[in-house]
Amino acid sequence: MREIIVKTQEELDQIKEVKVDEYVIIKAELQLNSVLPVYGKLRLEFRLDCSWGNRYIVARENSSVVARENSSVVAWGNSSVVARENSSVVARENSSVVAWENSSVVAWGNSSVVVRENSSVVVRENSSVEARENSSVEAWENSSVEAWENSSVEVRGNSSVVARENSSVVARENSSVVAWGNSSVVARENSSVVARENSSVEAWENSSVKLLYAIKKVILYGFSVCWKPFDLDFKVEKKSKYAYIQEYKDLGWLERNGIEKKLEVILYKKVSKDFKTQENTPNETLWKIGSIVECKNWQPQKSECGDGKFHAVSRPYFADGFRNVQGDKYIAVEIALKDLYEWKDEPDYPHKIGFRKGKVLYECDRFGKQLTP
Repeated sequence: MREIIVKTQEELDQIKEVKVDEYVIIKAELQLNSVLPVYGKLRLEFRLDCSWGNRYIVARENSSVVARENSSVVAWGNSSVVARENSSVVARENSSVVAWENSSVVAWGNSSVVVRENSSVVVRENSSVEARENSSVEAWENSSVEAWENSSVEVRGNSSVVARENSSVVARENSSVVAWGNSSVVARENSSVVARENSSVEAWENSSVKLLYAIKKVILYGFSVCWKPFDLDFKVEKKSKYAYIQEYKDLGWLERNGIEKKLEVILYKKVSKDFKTQENTPNETLWKIGSIVECKNWQPQKSECGDGKFHAVSRPYFADGFRNVQGDKYIAVEIALKDLYEWKDEPDYPHKIGFRKGKVLYECDRFGKQLTP
């Protein structure tokens, strides 16, 4: 194992004699701006191969890397990577990646990825992705995706997707999709879709579609079901005699989200690693386990978003659409029925509700299972 002290850009540029699989520690004592940009005085560890034409880096243990010009990066252990110009990244173990300019990312193990400008991502094992600008995403194994601006997503294995602005989604294996703004969804294998704003949905096999109001198109195949308000003047097209249209009357947020109406209900929030929301703002709030938290500026009627209320969701994974920071936690909150506030006039977020006060019960996973301290 070699240790190299880098104090100038020229010294970094001279690192060429690296054998395959040789382990090198690079100590950067200043900000460097080209091959391996380093921000601040950090100690970084990289595994390098001998080909510097297409740079290959393995970043471990909280390292920070900016990859450019077709570079390839494997990130481990909470590392952070910004990938540009057709770079390729494999992210593992809670790593964070921002991919630009046709870069390619494979994310594992709760990694977080933001993809832009036609980049491509495959996400696995509870990873989280925000896709923008025609990016392409394939999500597996409980991953969470928010797709914007004509992005394309294929989700499998109980993944959750919020699709916006003409995005395209193929949902498989019990995945959940909320489609907005002319998005297109093909739902298969028990997937669930909530469609809004001129979205188009094809439901196959045992998928279900819930309409809150008229959208562009819904086509049912196989044994799929569409839930449609009884007073909604919208035609759902059936291509199978086994498909079913169920008309319903909306009886309120709790019933719509499958929550039993009691004097107190348990709902969920997503908070920072130190149990805070709205960090570094005047509305910063600490959600300590066992504490009772109360909104001091209670004005929920002003708007669905913003201050004047706290927000909770019916299932923890629905909170992924509101915050997605590495290390975030899910918490369960007990709230009195009288302290809830529902926005009934076509709410933008049907799984979100406002509340005035609640007791923080415990930390949980994204499916609501209590985690042992």
